[in-house]
Amino acid sequence: MRPRTIPWTAFTLTLVILCLAGLAPEAAAQKKGGVLKVGNLGEPPTLDAHWTTATITEVLAQHIYEGLYTLDAKSQPIPMLAEGMPAVSKDGLAYTFKLRPGIKFHNGKEMTSADVVASLNRWGAQSTYGKTLYARVAEVRAVDKLTVEMTLKEKTAIVLISLAVPNNAAAIYPKEIVDKFKPAEKATEWIGTGPFKLVEWKPDRHIKMVRFDDYQPRKEAATGYGGRKVVYVNELLWIPVPDAATRVAQMETGELDFADDLDLNAYERLKSSPGVQAIVAKPYYWLVAVFNKKEGLMTNQKLRQAWQAALDMEPIMKNVAGGHTDLYRMDSSLAFVENAPWHTKLSGLPWNEHNKDKVRRLLKEAGYKGEPIRFMTTQEYKWMYDFALLSKQQLEDAGFTIDLQVVDWATLVKRRNNSKEYDVFTTGMGNFYDPTHHIYLGPNWPGWTDDEELNRLLTELAREGDYKKRFALWEQVTRTFYDRVPVARYGDLFGLRAMRGHVKGFDTSLMRPRFHNVWLDK
Repeated sequence: MRPRTIPWTAFTLTLVILCLAGLAPEAAAQKKGGVLKVGNLGEPPTLDAHWTTATITEVLAQHIYEGLYTLDAKSQPIPMLAEGMPAVSKDGLAYTFKLRPGIKFHNGKEMTSADVVASLNRWGAQSTYGKTLYARVAEVRAVDKLTVEMTLKEKTAIVLISLAVPNNAAAIYPKEIVDKFKPAEKATEWIGTGPFKLVEWKPDRHIKMVRFDDYQPRKEAATGYGGRKVVYVNELLWIPVPDAATRVAQMETGELDFADDLDLNAYERLKSSPGVQAIVAKPYYWLVAVFNKKEGLMTNQKLRQAWQAALDMEPIMKNVAGGHTDLYRMDSSLAFVENAPWHTKLSGLPWNEHNKDKVRRLLKEAGYKGEPIRFMTTQEYKWMYDFALLSKQQLEDAGFTIDLQVVDWATLVKRRNNSKEYDVFTTGMGNFYDPTHHIYLGPNWPGWTDDEELNRLLTELAREGDYKKRFALWEQVTRTFYDRVPVARYGDLFGLRAMRGHVKGFDTSLMRPRFHNVWLDK
């Protein structure tokens, strides 16, 4: 008996049904609409991506702006506004970028090479990462409407990674915005090409973004901070909630759909809260006290070494992490474990010594007479306040006099740029994707490290293209760092964020949150 032949139409229908049935539930359930309410720690100092390394500015700005390149899930540069990877001349001194056609800004204007050239030049004059790259740039010029050429003074390994980093990013603005706001002047008009458009900023109430209907997603699959970006929510509402405990409470009551930088003491509570998913962000920050090396007490290297020698890291980190040993990590490397190409395992570094005899000797050599050291922190990042308070106790036990000054985060970011207003400030260091990008090692960032040996090593790192040679130089940088002590490196802290169960599509693997490809199932 001949086997029965299945009609082609029936076979096709069966195949489609089976394929749909095999889709992950979320892949078949994406839907548009709704307002996504995000609780963040307070007001950003600006939404000008070129102007600051503050993480809150990065997170907000990356929803509005885009650059020529961004980072994929493996932290490698991939095209965003550029059509593809650049053409590089044989001598390595000229990079040619082709732009995607038909890309529109939020004001309806089409992006051209004139916008890109103006934006990159502004970024190169103002951004910490831009200044590092532009020290090696001879010229950036428009070749035609959709082609840009960057010519270098010398061959360097950092062009693409510099254009791709999300922090203090090489965001593309309309040329008329660049012309209106010079590099050192914070832009107060925020127009980008990103998937969200800013429509309202009411300080202390909210920052409102909406879907940009003329946004053109890339065709490639979403990966890391790049690939295909689709906005499903109608509105993204960022609500400042300066108190970390209040952010936790509003997650539990449902007043917020998502909240970041939460109190680590609430970790177990959030994990057991109905309808809430607790998310551990790893990596997040390594904690750091940044010394003012331009003027004042902390220009004294011996005094900085004494601070470093006084610290007993484990009790500080454990307390900051709410007693949860799985929310912090003890590590002396200047790169996270997760950043495997640049993570070091050097022995004999003067880290976590808590050596009071050494402290007393160094304080004497420094000529320190008990003068108050102005240590600036904030309670909006609860972990900053906690580690500053615990450091104050340990340092005063060792012979320091600490004047702890608590301000809001926006004020701290403003004051840290004025060398007369502080001696030390708290912050956290996120992932740096190239050794030359460690902002605290150079003179273009608050704290103003301008050390001859560090500058020499970083210059060699920027020139060198061979990975093994670059890594050897990076190990030298690390050893020099622990001698010069431009900042005091504490341990690695993991972040706590949370979202309600109806928030779908959020990529929990990202170090900083992004809300494209996210929808509400309610």
